[in-house]
Amino acid sequence: MTHRGASLCLRSLSATGIERGTGMESGPAIFAGAAFALFGAALLVWTGARVLHRAPVAHGVSPTTSITLAALAGVSFLALGVWCFGRI
Repeated sequence: MTHRGASLCLRSLSATGIERGTGMESGPAIFAGAAFALFGAALLVWTGARVLHRAPVAHGVSPTTSITLAALAGVSFLALGVWCFGRI
């Protein structure tokens, strides 16, 4: 007798056919998603505040370059956090 029936009861397939776990994997995904999303949001808020006050985002770098790279990094981390939450 195989344990195939038990494993099918504990696991489900998503719409794309990717096998989803029993929930043991969701803890690290929630933590990573929260960390990435909070860091990305905080970086975007900080960059926006620096721009509004006309303060340098990074010293010794062109303002346009530093704003662009900081905003791109913030959006990237925010998107990575959303992706982690979507994997749950």
